[in-house]
Amino acid sequence: MESEINKNLIFSYFGRTASPLQRELIGQWLREKKNEEQYYEWLEEWENSHPQYLAQTDAAHQRYAAFLADNPHTDDVSEVFQTPSNRRNRNPGQWLVAASIICLLGFSTLVFRNQLEYKTYETAFGETRSLHLPDGSSVLLNANSSLKVPRWGFGSRTREVLLTGEANFSVTHTTDNKRFVVKTANHFEVVVLGTEFTVFSRKRGARVTLNKGQVRFNYQQGRTVKQLTMKPGERVTLDPQNRIALRKVRAVQLHPTWSEKRFVFDETPLREVAYLLEENYGLQVKINGPDLADRVLMGSFRADNVDQLLQSISELLDINVVRQGNYVQLTSH
Repeated sequence: MESEINKNLIFSYFGRTASPLQRELIGQWLREKKNEEQYYEWLEEWENSHPQYLAQTDAAHQRYAAFLADNPHTDDVSEVFQTPSNRRNRNPGQWLVAASIICLLGFSTLVFRNQLEYKTYETAFGETRSLHLPDGSSVLLNANSSLKVPRWGFGSRTREVLLTGEANFSVTHTTDNKRFVVKTANHFEVVVLGTEFTVFSRKRGARVTLNKGQVRFNYQQGRTVKQLTMKPGERVTLDPQNRIALRKVRAVQLHPTWSEKRFVFDETPLREVAYLLEENYGLQVKINGPDLADRVLMGSFRADNVDQLLQSISELLDINVVRQGNYVQLTSH
């Protein structure tokens, strides 16, 4: 099938001149994940040469809002689409169907628009990935993480990315001093020009560790947006209640070691290690007793997989580690 799909056929599809059979072939071709990027590249080329084809969704929303303002007593969405004769025979069931279709179309449009505007890089449990962005910056994405990057205009119009999980950034300075912004779902963002830093953003909290350069940490407390300027060697942590803490860290903690499958524990409580196992490897960890959870790990070692990591933890703390599938139990001897 792939040999039948080419740029000319896709362009005819965008121009609405493709036959029903051709549209069906394109639909089957798009079901394969590997073909999506080629589709988006051709779509960008088409839109650049056919600017009038761009949908004016914002203008449509404004016209609809104006209609509602001029018709304040319109409480039935179906009235917008019905003729006077149809309005006399309104059926509540038909109204519900129409409303459901409108909601579904709106949701589908938002999802497709998100996929169209952003390219998403993801890693699975236990996987890391190196990325090279169009502006020359590089990113090292940790396990169970994702990074959304604008497909078009990155480096020229914008340098904003959205991170979920953990990543190390090495940001290239541009001649026009354009800011590089890392946004997160934890109500904070990191703003830089050119520097090297690591961002961690998960449900249990967030942190930023600065290795080189200078960054501005924007965060929210209540309804107030605050700023903090970081210096090299500093780490900012943010708990789930958005309480902030700034401290100096040792040189060994400035560089992420997970890219080398090396683990460095510097008086790290076992409960923190359990979080690492859950977030990076998808394990469910149970620690028997608060005293054991408070015990700290000291040491540095390499582990090529999670079983080697569990074995090293067992030896360092002299504890029992039992794994059954994704369930791990930690107990004292």
